[in-house]
Amino acid sequence: MDKELQELIKKLLTEKKAEWAVGYEKSYDEFSTSPAFVNDPAAAGRLLFNKYCINNLGSYLNKLKKNKVAVVCKGCDIATVFELIREKQFKRENVTIIGVACEGVVDKRTGKLLEKCENCAVKQPVGADFTLGTAKNSPKPKSFEDVALFEKKSSKEKAEFWERQFEKCIRCYACRNVCPVCYCPDCFAQRSMPEYLSKHVEAGENKLFHMVRMQHVFGRCTDCKACDTACPVNIPLSLLTKKLAKDAKELFNYESGADTDARPPLSTYDEGDSESDIM
Repeated sequence: MDKELQELIKKLLTEKKAEWAVGYEKSYDEFSTSPAFVNDPAAAGRLLFNKYCINNLGSYLNKLKKNKVAVVCKGCDIATVFELIREKQFKRENVTIIGVACEGVVDKRTGKLLEKCENCAVKQPVGADFTLGTAKNSPKPKSFEDVALFEKKSSKEKAEFWERQFEKCIRCYACRNVCPVCYCPDCFAQRSMPEYLSKHVEAGENKLFHMVRMQHVFGRCTDCKACDTACPVNIPLSLLTKKLAKDAKELFNYESGADTDARPPLSTYDEGDSESDIM
């Protein structure tokens, strides 16, 4: 697949159908890859794809929104691109999506397949402009079993679980920084006038940060689980984002990244909407 990928990127850059290509290249060892940014056709030979390509490259498109870009996407990453198009971060005609078939990516720290890959429904990319490779495994339907199981806990058990998790948080903001839909240039967490969030790192302030961020990504999170991968203290943040995705599906029949024309539930307002819940 690497040779085919390199030739395609080289062709797109040579023919000026893309000014930049975002893909993967070998990092500091054979078990690591890094995002690669290429604007010279001669440099396309750096690009590759393997089971260590963990990064969701869709998150870098905001940095290149003024350019025509070709981006390499696993099936799960394409939803991010569609979501950002829906939010008018860039135009569809300026993005060439190169979908790569993926049997799952591996966390080099554990040598194991990422949890999100075990039940992936899009091993074979859908919606790409070009598709490379063929996935061997059959796709599985999206499951909310883990969320449903957690929902069965009592309110006290849920509260105690998240208190323990937020006590671990060091507020490094890695979850926010890696999130494709957290692209606000001025984050509430670091404002000083007014100060919404104390700089003190403690459970209460940590909880406030995460809960407000979750409100911001409701109906927008594409379940890429980049936050889980980035968190240095292993807080299962995707359990929260997946709960939000479950609610959006059940309450609004809405699935982020699935339709570039539909608008997220919390981004719409009608003059006839009831405000009884906020009075």
